[in-house]
Amino acid sequence: MITELPKEEGRISTITGNGNSVETPPADYEKAISVTGFGLFNVLLFMAALPIGWTAAFDTTSPAFILASAECDLQLTFFRKGVLVAFPYIAMVATASLWDYVTIYVGRRTLFVLGLLADSILNILSTAVDSYHVFLLVKFISGVIVSGPLSMVMGYLTEFHSARYKARFATWSGFLFSIATIVPAALGFTILPLDWHIDVFGKNYNTWRIYLLICSIPPVLGLVTASMLPESPKYLMQIGRNDLALKLFRRMYSMNTGKPANTFPIKALLVQKAQLPRSALKAALEKMRIDLYNTKLLFSAPYLPAFSFVSFLQFGSMLGFNVMRLWVPHLFIILNNYDYEHWAPADRAPTICEMLDRHAAKPGRPYLNCTNFDDACFEWKINPSVYTNSTIIASSAVLFGFLTGFVITTTLRKKLVLLAAFLISLVSSFGINWAQAPPYMLTLAAAVIVTSRIAGNVVTAVNADVIPIPLRATSVTIMTTFGNLGAIIGNFIFSALLEFECLASFLGMGCFFVVCFFVTLLLPKPVRTSPQSLA
Repeated sequence: MITELPKEEGRISTITGNGNSVETPPADYEKAISVTGFGLFNVLLFMAALPIGWTAAFDTTSPAFILASAECDLQLTFFRKGVLVAFPYIAMVATASLWDYVTIYVGRRTLFVLGLLADSILNILSTAVDSYHVFLLVKFISGVIVSGPLSMVMGYLTEFHSARYKARFATWSGFLFSIATIVPAALGFTILPLDWHIDVFGKNYNTWRIYLLICSIPPVLGLVTASMLPESPKYLMQIGRNDLALKLFRRMYSMNTGKPANTFPIKALLVQKAQLPRSALKAALEKMRIDLYNTKLLFSAPYLPAFSFVSFLQFGSMLGFNVMRLWVPHLFIILNNYDYEHWAPADRAPTICEMLDRHAAKPGRPYLNCTNFDDACFEWKINPSVYTNSTIIASSAVLFGFLTGFVITTTLRKKLVLLAAFLISLVSSFGINWAQAPPYMLTLAAAVIVTSRIAGNVVTAVNADVIPIPLRATSVTIMTTFGNLGAIIGNFIFSALLEFECLASFLGMGCFFVVCFFVTLLLPKPVRTSPQSLA
């Protein structure tokens, strides 16, 4: 039954699920979602969404583990490798802001299905690619999808939780989603050391192609589970489908409490009819206007100092994290192929840069007297221990990054953890070149990965402290863009320096962490401003 109130009371109508009179007051979204509680429905919903969240991590992480195996097939140099691992982030920066306006036209569930379908096809096609530039194009399009449909999964899930459960759910679901960065490394030491060759329609699928094929399982599985997901009740109410929203609330209530659906105490939902005729285009333009206004505020007084602080440190922490985590597997494959017979001095061990010299690699022996040595591709021997170590490092970064959230409960603790994280990162970056053996080099590289990941988590927490709530969503979006820019610029510069001046690549990162360390000393206080300036 639809009951309409007089115009002077706002033209609010209610939709009930049967023809009986309304016995309880109509409820808005927040009240209705709070009654559904938390239980089986939320757990099953998260399990269905897990492959969607994992797909993004697989798309950005798996290329780092094929650099050694695919060197000859894709004609990879150091710089080309850096471009390859950075390309998904380029797409994410280029298109991230556009997707916020697409959801006004299309529901998230539909975007999940379309995005996962496209990503599944792209991942499968990438396994058959022989051209470096075509592979870059595939990874770019994957990055577009990662920045869009696959980045919305957390926002989608939170719309099924009341304010009482949102914070706790976000903490634990973020931890479970981040585990996806561990799995590609675990698959690496399981698959990549093997000498597999499978003929598929006349195409020779070697080990790295099979590895990528296995890494395409999450989007394929996510496509299946996404097709069974409901649209969020909040979205259904926004588009005027309160009948479907009420039906969904009843199902959530029944699954979470074990009670019959018809005992759901709310019998009607509020509808603001004045909003329904509003076109999606006008809504998108209005959202764009608000976002631009908020961005303008963040880049002006009194917000600029605090916002510049969190943006710069996010850039620095994500630069260190994404450079080292994406390069460590390949660098240590090269170190494991070092030809110690090439080393003559007896008074010291070779540095990491001396071990990374292509002329000192065992696979390079047959080409040393060739005039086109620099154009030769090497068949690297894959040592499983490298990917085992990468798995341990990724697990450590995820675990310590998660546990840090329980420690940084005060402003002083946040500042101390940030200072410690950047101090360890800068010492490790400076020291890695002069470590006496690969195990020590690996320990220092792992320290950079873990501490820069911790720093990134702390910076996000600081942002929530210093930026007012009305501007916080916009600041997080811009901070994420700065973090992705750090991954792009860092990988470009690091790979170029590895090719032309190896020592500068590690020292340069250490110098950048020195700047981050001193910037941390200027930790800003929360910005207080009048509500009128945020209107």
